[in-house]
Amino acid sequence: MKKIAIVGSRRMTSYGKEVIGMLMDKLKSQEIVTIRVAGCNAEVIKLGAKKIFEGQNFEKINNDVADYADVLVVVEGGRKSGTVLLAADFIDKGKLVYCVPGPVTEENSWAPNWLISMGAIPLISSEGLTEDDMIVDNG
Repeated sequence: MKKIAIVGSRRMTSYGKEVIGMLMDKLKSQEIVTIRVAGCNAEVIKLGAKKIFEGQNFEKINNDVADYADVLVVVEGGRKSGTVLLAADFIDKGKLVYCVPGPVTEENSWAPNWLISMGAIPLISSEGLTEDDMIVDNG
């Protein structure tokens, strides 16, 4: 079972909520983890994240999540989002970062779109989330 960190935004759009619902359903056999800081990721928590990292020291929380989880999925995040720093921690540890692309007109799409432009793996289809995909492994 993989430990998959899913992060979104404090001000989640309806698109982000829909994607998180899809991810939580498709990945229910995996251990989903997230971060609770200043109201972020409420949708992931509401839909049943198994482990929630909390605290005031963002650098420590990011590092703890990157140490614990195998994969990061970024659903939404604005220009000032801590998501970019979290993704950097995963990359520094040699772990995969997936991002859900969004409309360039939406502030919440900035972080995932920018991370994709820097080499993160775009998560472009719910059909890609199968047990044969790299994101899920039963080993």
